[in-house]
Amino acid sequence: MLSASAPRAFVLGNFVLACCWHVGRQPMPGETLEADHFHAEPGGKGLNVAIGLRRLGADVQTLIGCGQDRAADALLALLTAEGLPNNHVHRLPGASGWGSGLIGADGHNSIAVYLGANRLLTAEHAHAARGSIGASQLVYGQFETSLAAVEAAFAIAHTHGVPTVLNPSPWRTPPQALAATTHTLIVNAVEAAALLNLSGDPVPTAAQATQTVAARLPALGGAWPALRRLVITLGAEGALGMERAAQAEPWRAWHAAAPRIQAVDTVGAGDAFASGYCTAVLAGQPLPVALAWGNLCGAHVAAQRGVLTALPGAAWLHQALAGTVDGAVPLSI
Repeated sequence: MLSASAPRAFVLGNFVLACCWHVGRQPMPGETLEADHFHAEPGGKGLNVAIGLRRLGADVQTLIGCGQDRAADALLALLTAEGLPNNHVHRLPGASGWGSGLIGADGHNSIAVYLGANRLLTAEHAHAARGSIGASQLVYGQFETSLAAVEAAFAIAHTHGVPTVLNPSPWRTPPQALAATTHTLIVNAVEAAALLNLSGDPVPTAAQATQTVAARLPALGGAWPALRRLVITLGAEGALGMERAAQAEPWRAWHAAAPRIQAVDTVGAGDAFASGYCTAVLAGQPLPVALAWGNLCGAHVAAQRGVLTALPGAAWLHQALAGTVDGAVPLSI
């Protein structure tokens, strides 16, 4: 799948012990429901992406903050089992992160996260990893960790000419310095609405979204000067990708349809998409192909319960690509 020399990725990780309850439907305020199934596993957006990239064949370094507790012991054991080094994993005062998810019968979820030690990482922790960041071929960040660490790592990557990929989730408006060093944004429909100032309404279906997004691209591109790609994941609708060669160049757009599946549990599907997308980027594939690889990995996780057991490996992706894969369709904007 990838070259004999594994491509290098650096992930601004995070760790939570994720507890998930499967319910028939989401409860109303004040209501108690009996769950049909429960599972707990190590998780977190950055950890999932780091493991996903490693399984798909990348050489991965990850910066993670964890606590002084048994959950952190479990994290270190997991990293060893997955072949991920722990030289940028820091055990910090207090508790590790915890997550709580409610998964409905339709596979959709609602999640609350206590980030704990993830928030204790600093810019200094990122600077201590400067060598690994500068030697990487892609740096991935998200917002379930210290914003200061993400900002510092992206600045280092930008200085070394390393492409950066940001999933600004949970959503908050990024500081100007971070926007100035972000090459690619990956957002879901709700995050895209906030990013594009759509009055809080989620981006509509792919068939309706293109012109809505395109109308706001000039303003977005000005606020994010280094931005070359915007990727919007739309669940069962697939993914929308927009790209420009340089700041003054026009945007081009593609839509990639998602594989048809019966969604069982969408927790972690976005992280799996990011892993597949970044794997394609590391392999030198163009944006339309990266969207398709992301869709395959995201659908694979959404069709199963749990995340760690569902994140695919390189052999699975190779086999999936040998079958019929819907390509991305160019769009007019």
